[in-house]
Amino acid sequence: MTIRRSAAAIAVAAALSAPALAADVQPEVVVTASRFDDTGSKAPVSLTRISRDDIARSGGASLPDVLGMAAGLDVRPMSGALGIDTIVDLRGFGEAAGSNTLILLDGQRLNPVDMSGIDWSAIPLQNVSRVEVMRGAGGVLFGDRSVGGVINIITDKSGAPRASAGLTLGSYGYHRVDVSASGSGDATYFNIFANYADVNGWRQNTRGDQRALSGRVGHVLGEEREVFIDVAAYGDSNGLPGSIKRADYDADATRARSLTDHQKREGYRVRPGVRYALTDTLTLEGEITYNSARQNAVYGGTPYIANRDTTAFTPRLQWRHGLGGLASTTVGGLDVFHGAVDNVALTQTGSQLSRAFYLQNTTSLRNDLHLTVGARRQIVRQHAEDRANGINGEATHARNAFEAGLAWDLDRSTRLFTRWGQVFRFSTTDELFGYDPLTYAPVFTGGNVRPQHGTNIEVGARYKTADLMLQGALYRLSLTDEIGYNPITYANENFDRTRREGVELEARWRAVRNLELNAGLTAQNARFVDGPNSGKDITLVPHLRYRVGAVFDAATAGRYGATWTHTGKRRFGGDFDNTKEMLDGYGILDLHADWKLRDVTLQLRLANATNQKYAPYALFSSFAGDYYFYPAEGRSLFGTVRYDFR
Repeated sequence: MTIRRSAAAIAVAAALSAPALAADVQPEVVVTASRFDDTGSKAPVSLTRISRDDIARSGGASLPDVLGMAAGLDVRPMSGALGIDTIVDLRGFGEAAGSNTLILLDGQRLNPVDMSGIDWSAIPLQNVSRVEVMRGAGGVLFGDRSVGGVINIITDKSGAPRASAGLTLGSYGYHRVDVSASGSGDATYFNIFANYADVNGWRQNTRGDQRALSGRVGHVLGEEREVFIDVAAYGDSNGLPGSIKRADYDADATRARSLTDHQKREGYRVRPGVRYALTDTLTLEGEITYNSARQNAVYGGTPYIANRDTTAFTPRLQWRHGLGGLASTTVGGLDVFHGAVDNVALTQTGSQLSRAFYLQNTTSLRNDLHLTVGARRQIVRQHAEDRANGINGEATHARNAFEAGLAWDLDRSTRLFTRWGQVFRFSTTDELFGYDPLTYAPVFTGGNVRPQHGTNIEVGARYKTADLMLQGALYRLSLTDEIGYNPITYANENFDRTRREGVELEARWRAVRNLELNAGLTAQNARFVDGPNSGKDITLVPHLRYRVGAVFDAATAGRYGATWTHTGKRRFGGDFDNTKEMLDGYGILDLHADWKLRDVTLQLRLANATNQKYAPYALFSSFAGDYYFYPAEGRSLFGTVRYDFR
């Protein structure tokens, strides 16, 4: 599919032509665009804010369930209702999505130093205050792995006195219990969240469980001054059915390739921090985050044990000042991050020490025109060792990133923006290892794999009133030395130049007092632009993805919603030369309803209501000469009862 720029431009321009149907809304608080609480952010970014109420209205059972509400975000579930192995992809990275989409929890990285997935079990959904999805603009503030964008999950930090308990039952033996409480006394506040869930599973060998306990204790020292500590313990376990061949997929998608493979993860996180207003114009924030996780698994009958430990130190300053008599805000900080993984069963270890400094300034050239410029310098030292094969390698790489953008407020409801910025990522510790194509012996590749880097340019618009929100962006992301796995050479390597370009549109309209309509659309191309695969599509990236939904609020008679999500055809994983057939697209209908009876909330959710058969992830094996599918869950019904204590 070729994206017609004229049509896309017209679609974005539609966001500017809507009449003001209602009064202006109050400015929202945004964190991700500056790494500080920013009311009425002036940053020139394409950002979607998923609020607590949006989460409640979505009917989602897990955090990955609600992420698909943002345009440009492709959510690929791998292991059913618990969402344990879900992959999220911003701006079309397909098989490499996990290394190019940065996931943050309260501004702190969740992406491990290797290629293992996100521990979604570490984040109870009821603990989430909002989610901010910032597309393609993380190079200066966040650096490594933010190439496609940043997803910042922001937890509830209030000490408002409240407590709740909920029970959810669902298809295929699904159970979930969650409780929460918060309160305060004098200048000290606390909150605590806990949940446990388990499921028998739709496919064979997909039984799983998930548990988490998290909380915060804070002490207010004065206005805009506090110290706090966040703590969490979490874990999950599940069967690993693996992919199945086409014949099995066609005959019975609930089958498993393995009936015995499984994994179990456990971990904890501690994060003390401070927020301190040094003066009326100068604020210091900082955290030290330590995360430790252990994984025991069996893959193909082979035991696998991995220990992962990460430590991060992230101090930063915000200075609100005048620059030549113009209102201006400067943010600067340090990111020091050390991560290590010990693959005990493979006798392999990898580590990464990253040090970065960044500076970003936003100046209001006029009351309605805001200029943002910034820069980042990041240095990474990586070490990899394979004791069984005598490998001991080390490599040091550095990258710079610069950005510049303009935001123009036409009026209190309408903003135009344009942005240019550089992005990059370094190899993960797994990508430091490769295999000799002749002997299949492990080799160190970290010295040969160069950092991936490129530029992102976009133009967009946002229109928002109390009853209507329209926003859109056109972008082009050009990359050099993109890092990926080559199944022909059995090695991680730098690809020829690639390019991603597209349009992202979102809309929300309160058509009448009780009816809200919402929609999102992403049309994109992700292709090689040099080398033997020039003009070929990046695998597992759909050209078209859209979502339409409606929520009807009947007050005391309940609230009812429906969402239809369509994902277009994609190239199978591994099909770099695009010679194989296309992976089928699919459409999913989700229905949900909830009722509020004083302190009791009842909720029903019917996921995949039409029982659509589909595979969000599939690949072609040149070795086996066959297609392999990871089937998604069929029709599922969930019912929740929640009680809010007074």
